[in-house]
Amino acid sequence: MKYYKRIENGYILAIGENMGGTEITEAEYNEIRAVIASKPPREGDTDYRLREDLTWEAYTVPPEPEPEPDLNTDEILNILLGGEYA
Repeated sequence: MKYYKRIENGYILAIGENMGGTEITEAEYNEIRAVIASKPPREGDTDYRLREDLTWEAYTVPPEPEPEPDLNTDEILNILLGGEYA
């Protein structure tokens, strides 16, 4: 079995088996899994991401964008027929 980790900009994004990325030993895979299992809980808009050195870094989660308003039937027809909303 081969084990891998995906790292981007100094953060571990994923670990897995037979998935590609940087190959690691089973021991390193198990160590990372143990650290992931100990992730601090998200509190409000603060969450944590795992750095390459296996430390957790707190960051502020950006707010969700406001949803687009639902279109009514006339607006949909205008879009489809090339009207003012096209």
